[in-house]
Amino acid sequence: MTGAPFIILTPCFNEELSIIPFLQQLEDTLGKFALPFLVIVIDDGSQDRSIELLTQFRFSAPNLTFHILKLKFNVGHQMAIYQGLLYASTLESRNVIIMDSDGEDDPAAIVRVLDLTDYDIVEIKRGRRSEKLSFKLSYRIYKLIFRGITGKSMDYGNYCMVSRGVVDRIAHTGFIHLPAYLLKQKASRTYIVYNRGKRINGESKLGMKGLLIHAFKSFIEFGEDLLLLFLKTFLVISVFLLLMVIDLVYQKFIAHTAILGWFSTLAMEMLILAGLSLGFFVLGILMLNLIHQQNNRDQQMIYTSINIQ
Repeated sequence: MTGAPFIILTPCFNEELSIIPFLQQLEDTLGKFALPFLVIVIDDGSQDRSIELLTQFRFSAPNLTFHILKLKFNVGHQMAIYQGLLYASTLESRNVIIMDSDGEDDPAAIVRVLDLTDYDIVEIKRGRRSEKLSFKLSYRIYKLIFRGITGKSMDYGNYCMVSRGVVDRIAHTGFIHLPAYLLKQKASRTYIVYNRGKRINGESKLGMKGLLIHAFKSFIEFGEDLLLLFLKTFLVISVFLLLMVIDLVYQKFIAHTAILGWFSTLAMEMLILAGLSLGFFVLGILMLNLIHQQNNRDQQMIYTSINIQ
């Protein structure tokens, strides 16, 4: 157990060139405070020298302690964060700060959130960004679609501070996409804006493929809202097709208006309606299955804890 009021969680996967400089940045920023901090690095099955370097690292600042969670296998960025939160829920802490370890989440922002502990969720939204134009446009389109479907704005990533209550809630429910999960929570929240830092080594790992997966996972978190939207769309299309069928039957058998290819048109519309019904049914089953899998994985610990003295 730890008495540190603040825990800092950061996932790490093949970051041998950046993880130690990142930890040194943390120490430069937080080592001057009297408050104790526990830094937990979640090694997500790294295949480079990351874990070797981490086990050799020591903070010199007396207010910083260091734990390593070594996952048994690679589970991906979001699941690695979940494992860290699962571990944090077993410790004595007041707040947990979640951030990436590649340098893009500037540790200096932590200084500002330390005065916002009265809130359950503090979002650290990124200000100035430096991605390629194509990525910026794609990301903006994604955010517009997300807002149109959910009614909420996706303006921040994993960088945030959450209260003990939120950590305990996450430990019992799990998530697929942390930012989207937090957007759903009925909790007190605020935010700060902080410019994105420079990646310590190389370019960002989130390319177009990663953005698509990122977007898909965020929509899964709002699976119920998405299914409701699909249902409304299905009903509107169904009513429209039904009216067309009624009009077609009326003209053919009551008004006796000659209509070329009326039977093939009717058959095609009924086929479209049947296809839509089947498609929405299958989509709904897949969504519910994903949500069910998410809820079933809570409290599945797959890590080994290494406490660095």
